[in-house]
Amino acid sequence: MAILNELVSVSERPNARTNVSGDYCFDKNYFQIRTYKAGDTNRIEGQKQNIQLDKEMAKRLVNLLNQFIEEK
Repeated sequence: MAILNELVSVSERPNARTNVSGDYCFDKNYFQIRTYKAGDTNRIEGQKQNIQLDKEMAKRLVNLLNQFIEEK
């Protein structure tokens, strides 16, 4: 498990990729997001990325996402 403990802003353009799927799950302590090649729901073809957030980091991410959504 890779629990995110820091989120740092960088001056770069996002490296957007297409043909990616993801899944999520959570329990009382952590929220997890996993990505993989679209259609590879068994995650056997590589390109796997995982992130786990505790509640404090999840709150910070929600705040940043709200800033992104409201930006014009």
